[in-house]
Amino acid sequence: MKRVLHYVLLSLVALVMLSPLLWMLATSLESPDALLHFPPRLLPASPRFSNYGTVVRELSIGTYFFNSIKISVIGTFGEVMAAALAAFAFARMEFRGKRVLFAVLLSTMMIPFQVTMIPVYVIMRYLGWLDSLASLIVPHFFGGAFASGAFGVFLLRQFFESVPKELEDASRIDGASRFRFFSTILLPLSKPALMVLSLFVFMGIWNDLLSPVLFLSSEDKMPLPFGLAVLQNAQHTFRYDLLMAGTLISIVPIVLLYIFLQRYVTNSFLQAGLKG
Repeated sequence: MKRVLHYVLLSLVALVMLSPLLWMLATSLESPDALLHFPPRLLPASPRFSNYGTVVRELSIGTYFFNSIKISVIGTFGEVMAAALAAFAFARMEFRGKRVLFAVLLSTMMIPFQVTMIPVYVIMRYLGWLDSLASLIVPHFFGGAFASGAFGVFLLRQFFESVPKELEDASRIDGASRFRFFSTILLPLSKPALMVLSLFVFMGIWNDLLSPVLFLSSEDKMPLPFGLAVLQNAQHTFRYDLLMAGTLISIVPIVLLYIFLQRYVTNSFLQAGLKG
């Protein structure tokens, strides 16, 4: 009986968590007139799958989608690798001022991007990267323009410190350099933490609208969040049905990525629980 109640409770929690997604799906299949119906219907009386075709035609979704994929994939790789290298230095190397430097790095998590966007804009203008995808990609190879860079260093540092020191000593005895230990032993062992961080970073870059609007001016270089904003403003009457259809299309890559990385996310939390 206790087990049945446990599953019932979990099902109710899952239903609550999925309700916004189900509401978006129902809204994306409604007609504009049906959206004004009160009380609102949970299931469309006559689903309009043509809303998705309308979004694809009006949004030119292929260009925006490809730009988002390129920016998110390359930016995620750069930020994760930068965080891994910095975390390795803080976890495995000894140098003067390490604790102070790490504290300063963590303090940057409290600084919002709105505070630094003007200096970053000036740097991009000096480098000649305005209206270029480099302005959205290259900063991630140096920790990113958001606090996610410091968070990634903190997350991976904690994971790297959990790897036994004896493993590094054994590799050094076998003649492996410090970088070889990092690349061939430490990174494979840290795959769960790397995958979790990659998921968080990818989501942040994929959903970012402020940076593209700040650094880019050509519409053909804009990512998908900008396309959704254009779709919202392009209609004389606000079309929730089209906006929800476009939003569902935009979250498909994140959902697929989470499904693919789910076992790594689970393993990461399990290992964190075991260490605690």
